[in-house]
Amino acid sequence: MSDLQLPPSSPDTALNRQDVLPTTPDVLHYLVEAVPAGALLIDENGLIQFSNKELQNTLQYSADELYNQGLEMLLPERFRHGHSALMSTFFASPVKRSMGNGRALYALRKDGAEIPIEVGLNPLTTEQGKLVLATVVDITAQVQANQMFRQIVDSAPYGLMLINSQGIIELANPLICSTFGYSEQDLLSASMDILLPERYRKHHDQLRAKYAQAPSMRVMGPGRDLTGLHKDGTEFPVEVGLSPFIWNGQDMVLVALSDITPRKKMELDLRQINTDLEEFTYVASHDLRSPLRGISDLLEWVREDLGEDPAPSLLNNMERMTVRVHRMEKLIDNLLKYARAGRSQNETSLINLDELLDNILELHPLPNGFTLERRLELSAIHAAKVPLETALRNLITNAIQHHDQEQGRILISCCSENSLCHLSVTDDGPGIAEQAHERIFKLFQTLSRCDKRGTGIGLAVTRRLVETHGGKIAVEANQHQRGSTFHLWWPRFVRRDLNDNIPP
Repeated sequence: MSDLQLPPSSPDTALNRQDVLPTTPDVLHYLVEAVPAGALLIDENGLIQFSNKELQNTLQYSADELYNQGLEMLLPERFRHGHSALMSTFFASPVKRSMGNGRALYALRKDGAEIPIEVGLNPLTTEQGKLVLATVVDITAQVQANQMFRQIVDSAPYGLMLINSQGIIELANPLICSTFGYSEQDLLSASMDILLPERYRKHHDQLRAKYAQAPSMRVMGPGRDLTGLHKDGTEFPVEVGLSPFIWNGQDMVLVALSDITPRKKMELDLRQINTDLEEFTYVASHDLRSPLRGISDLLEWVREDLGEDPAPSLLNNMERMTVRVHRMEKLIDNLLKYARAGRSQNETSLINLDELLDNILELHPLPNGFTLERRLELSAIHAAKVPLETALRNLITNAIQHHDQEQGRILISCCSENSLCHLSVTDDGPGIAEQAHERIFKLFQTLSRCDKRGTGIGLAVTRRLVETHGGKIAVEANQHQRGSTFHLWWPRFVRRDLNDNIPP
């Protein structure tokens, strides 16, 4: 009778159980055969004395082919040198342990292929002498899964890192390294606090502990500006997403991080451009209104000076001048509207689209001979009411204003497309040539030079309103019939990234 380690399915857990069992060859062979992993009995000379069927299937050898053969036959060539010395050292001081701590181990199959393995070593003292029970687990599937996971992490278009429960970085992809200016070796096993400005570190442990109590997939610090610390000491704005993650049996946090410096710069530049445009428009409108008012006053004085019976041609010319003055005043008003359209209104509410259209038609009734039909699959959306109402009103009045007949039909349709509300305004007017589909949305652009009905600003204002609030607008010619359809995609809820999921 002697001590015998009975190995379970895992090489690691195989080291934690001891039983006193008879050690006759038949008993040993029976027990080794029962191991739910590949297993070998090896003597002090490194010769295989027994192998179970699990190991034979894994390495594609028969029992006879393995019996009394040197263990080196199962090792790749590069691992054979010095293996006898290592085995002698083990038998001189045998202890139960996992083999190759921290190193990749491989076995050589009969067909010459190498497979990754985990190995547990269990010394046995038997009546036949010293033996070692080696349990062998094929971890090919695990290695392939880890390789695929690593490939996905390394090729991700944003920085990824795994943080353990102590706040230590266990994994960092190349983009995280380049974003913060560290090598992978610098980051692995380092505290993630090195990536935070000093002022944030004091309370970071408390925040991590709070997250660990109720881990969930979420954006970090919603509504707050987050800052990362580069190796060179500079700070930069970041967006961070957190997800609970289990890796190698441990609870981790998967951190997804993006450097948003370019976006922040674009936002600042855009804000400055809008401010400059608005200031310029107000100044220009003030400077232009003064001479226009002067011209208008002069026209009134001239009328008074002409008396009661002026020449018809003179009256006609003065009327033309008055029309042009009013047209210029309207142009200035529209320029102000265009400037204001660049302001985003963040105050949203649940808008009933039927009621919204009723309000538009109440303030701007349809002319006699025109009808408006509604096909609203989506009845309500969360949005800023004034910009949406203004955009729809502009499209409806545009369809009426540019119609070439006394009777017309306008169709308003609405449906849901992912996170967007797709609104369409279809008319049966003269239509818009395809080459003008983009031009009509630019400032001061009309379909013809003879167009006296518009200033060329209405659709530019509409596009500016829509895009400022995260939407998109486009026009297309109606198929097999007169007219055009304006498509308007408007977010059904407020998003931080205003341009995602908008059709091209």
